[in-house]
Amino acid sequence: MKSLFSLLLISAVCFATPGCVQDDFGPSSYSASMRGQGMQVYQVQVIGLRPVRIRGEGSGVGMVGGALAGGIAGSMIGQGKASGLAAVGGALAGGLLGNQAEKSMGNARGVEITVRTRSGQQWSVVQNDHGENFFIGEWVRMMINGDRRIISR
Repeated sequence: MKSLFSLLLISAVCFATPGCVQDDFGPSSYSASMRGQGMQVYQVQVIGLRPVRIRGEGSGVGMVGGALAGGIAGSMIGQGKASGLAAVGGALAGGLLGNQAEKSMGNARGVEITVRTRSGQQWSVVQNDHGENFFIGEWVRMMINGDRRIISR
């Protein structure tokens, strides 16, 4: 019964952890905080394309969630000091596993797009590859909001 409870607890923590959910829907999708914000839009020509791998980064959410789940699950093993040691070991192992899981969930295929404005200025933008299949010579839009740039059609 304890092991079933532990498994359910670990699953619940992972699914409730924001770091376990990918929410990148592509260049035609915006976060709610972008609503109503202005962006500069430039017509640019694609002059270079290169596939890249985007590595996920840990925010600490996966580590904390994993440590909590591992600590609780570990505390259910044995009694007395053994239970305390298992809880510490479970928290350490869970934290490491949770951090790695969060990082790996953030990995994505990307594309580095080099563009040139009509005035000759060049920009290189790395973004997730959502299958847009840009091609060299194509005129596209570069949208700028603060230090974020997005290339789209």
